[in-house]
Amino acid sequence: VLVLSMSDEQGSAKRKPAHRFTIPQDVDLLKEVLTICPHDAPYGQTSGRWAEVGDRMRTIHGDSLSATGCRKRCDDLLAAFHKDSLASLRASGTDEQHHEREQLLQDLKALKRASKEDKGSREDKREARDPAVRAVVDLKRKAVEEDGESSDSDGATTPKKYSRRRPTILKESTHDVATFMSMMESTNKVRMEELALQKEVNAITARKLELDEKRYLLEKAEREARLALEQQERQMQIEFMRSTLDMMRAITKKV
Repeated sequence: VLVLSMSDEQGSAKRKPAHRFTIPQDVDLLKEVLTICPHDAPYGQTSGRWAEVGDRMRTIHGDSLSATGCRKRCDDLLAAFHKDSLASLRASGTDEQHHEREQLLQDLKALKRASKEDKGSREDKREARDPAVRAVVDLKRKAVEEDGESSDSDGATTPKKYSRRRPTILKESTHDVATFMSMMESTNKVRMEELALQKEVNAITARKLELDEKRYLLEKAEREARLALEQQERQMQIEFMRSTLDMMRAITKKV
């Protein structure tokens, strides 16, 4: 019993406390997620991309961060953003950093929705394509069966009857192939339109991020200029008060 208790104490000692994220760390995390896009990873690569996010965050903020912790924090941020309860996630930061975090969450939410819609569209096209594939398979099977029946009934079927059936099979085959090619052409056209639309969405998103960053820098410069002006005005007031006091002292001494 004593041995078990000691091992339990050692395990508790080795267990690291959960990392408490700050607003700047949230901002960097969301930027890495938007860059690496683990939510849009191919099948089986999601964990690898989150591991990459964790590596990048450790490089920026130290070894106390983990891929699992980053993933959980991102999920918590999105859930809180969806419920409009970001204030419940306690973290220190300026108003500008809070605003930037909300903007990045909005961008991530939009990209996840676009990714989900794109996956749904691919599934719909796959379902539309499968009947065409089955039609071609059925066509080949039908042709083989017709040829087999014709070969088996050579003794009872005249060459004239066989020659009439053969053009019918070829005609049906040509029609089915043409239908299949038309469906494939339509599918490819839809895919190209979707790719063009996605490219446009990505360009708009990138432009929006660029404009947001420029707006943030402009607002920051305005705040700094206003602060400098206020400090200058205060300094001038202090100098004026000092000179007034000196003048009053001089007058008092003369009196």
